[in-house]
Amino acid sequence: MKLTIMRLVPSTSLCRVVLAAVPLAVLLPGCGGTAPTEPAARTISGSWVSPAAPGTAAKAANPWADLQTQVGRRPADGGDYLRTGPLADRLCGLLGPTNYPVLLENMGVTSPLRQDGALLYITGIRPHLGGTEAAAVVIHPAADAVRVWLLTGGEEWEVQDVGTPKALPADVATMMENARR
Repeated sequence: MKLTIMRLVPSTSLCRVVLAAVPLAVLLPGCGGTAPTEPAARTISGSWVSPAAPGTAAKAANPWADLQTQVGRRPADGGDYLRTGPLADRLCGLLGPTNYPVLLENMGVTSPLRQDGALLYITGIRPHLGGTEAAAVVIHPAADAVRVWLLTGGEEWEVQDVGTPKALPADVATMMENARR
């Protein structure tokens, strides 16, 4: 039987070892390892999703295909695409836990999902507030980009996840202009 004896390492020696390892930890991810270097994303259900594996690229080629079948339908017409699916996940990640619920409240009364050229969009207002709390979501499937406009508390807030902002559909631009009056 072999007996292993562990000895106590002084904290200064331990600190030197840790500090020496930090530069290696920074450099090694770029050395062609197989571990993912992108952080995991959190979905609206609270679960963590790892970055896509190379074999899943074909499946994720058009994450908006199912959403495009919803054109002409409101979220309340079944398949609530603002709360489930790829758009909901993107909105949750883009807006975070504070502003995503505000968006959902401001989408209490919505237009149907519409298409304007290559863009998909939906607009909404919070019920019983006369348009003082409103929102619009514009999706550019070809660029895989989502843009959100919120009017809340008398202030406008606009964010887009990737790329350069595209021209807005006329309905969305009109809604935003009317809110500024």
